[in-house]
Amino acid sequence: MKSKKWLSLNYFLQFAVQGVFFQYWLVYLTVTKGFTVLEASSIFAMVYIGRFVGGVVLVTSLVNKFDMKISYRILSIGGLLSALLYNFTDSNLTLSIVTLFVGATFFSLSPLTETAASIFLRKENLDYGKVRMFGSASYMLTGLIVGTILAYISKEFIYYILIALIISHVIFVFIPLPKSLEDSERDEKEPISFYWIKDDKNAILIILLFFLLQLSHAAYNNYSVLYVESLNLSVKWMLGILISLSIVAEILFFAFSNRIPLEINIKNLVTFVCSVAVFRWAILAIFPNIYIFAFTQLLHAITFALAQLSFILLLNKNFSSRKILTMQNLYSSIAFQLSAFIGMYIVGYIWEISTEMVFAVSSLIALMALILSRKLRLK
Repeated sequence: MKSKKWLSLNYFLQFAVQGVFFQYWLVYLTVTKGFTVLEASSIFAMVYIGRFVGGVVLVTSLVNKFDMKISYRILSIGGLLSALLYNFTDSNLTLSIVTLFVGATFFSLSPLTETAASIFLRKENLDYGKVRMFGSASYMLTGLIVGTILAYISKEFIYYILIALIISHVIFVFIPLPKSLEDSERDEKEPISFYWIKDDKNAILIILLFFLLQLSHAAYNNYSVLYVESLNLSVKWMLGILISLSIVAEILFFAFSNRIPLEINIKNLVTFVCSVAVFRWAILAIFPNIYIFAFTQLLHAITFALAQLSFILLLNKNFSSRKILTMQNLYSSIAFQLSAFIGMYIVGYIWEISTEMVFAVSSLIALMALILSRKLRLK
């Protein structure tokens, strides 16, 4: 299978699973398992811890011991076996452990896939945006389709839909890897390690910067639906459309991202992303109304999608393939999972005080990322 088709299908299947889990698993835990929202949230939060541990420890160990092909298979099959356990327990503690395992296995596939994308971009000049948009489209379509189906069937079927999608990915990982990916693994003899990072100030700054940038999204990621509802939206069916605007903007950006020249100054690109994030959260804090929210949804194409592309381009120009996997592990584990876990609690506390203050704090966090972006030393 050609690199573009392999990566597109990989993104599509992984994001389909994410679309079910991250949009509907709280529903499964509360309706099917009978937990309160607070109890279900504490169980669900374990997926972030699992992804953090999986990215930092498990993925690195697997790739060092085996290769990317075997690592893909172990993580995908491990995710399936872990997810199957949901049907055999109703205990809060056991479900928390199961969720931890699911996060550490299946949802730790992301750094491997992003590393593959970086290798294809470097070796074949792959159009990353055109491929990555399959993931965003899959996430949105899965959410819409599953949401429609669940209006007519029992919420218990969320579990069976999740299992079916994970099985489809397990089948996929037995397809041979593209030749350029196998060649890259043969050429790279350097073991994957985190030790070199302590001597690389730039690498530390990059991870810290993207951690802060993603942390600034915590309020939006966790409470956007509650925020829109707090604005007393008169036409209730518009809620889903408003929330989906960000993903539509993301897909459109990825579709046309090949127009961004590869020789662009990455430092300036990252600075631009952080500046827009500061602006995005600031105007939500200052002007809490539905029209401003709709406008800021379009900015998601910059604060998230362009940020993702910037990170890929940044790695390609400054790190070897082995170091790219290390950075992707840290990016997934720290910038996404740790920020989501910490942000969930920080935002929850501030939310009780003031909705507007949540986005003011988000803007300040993005400002810290902006300041760090000017300290980067990139090629």
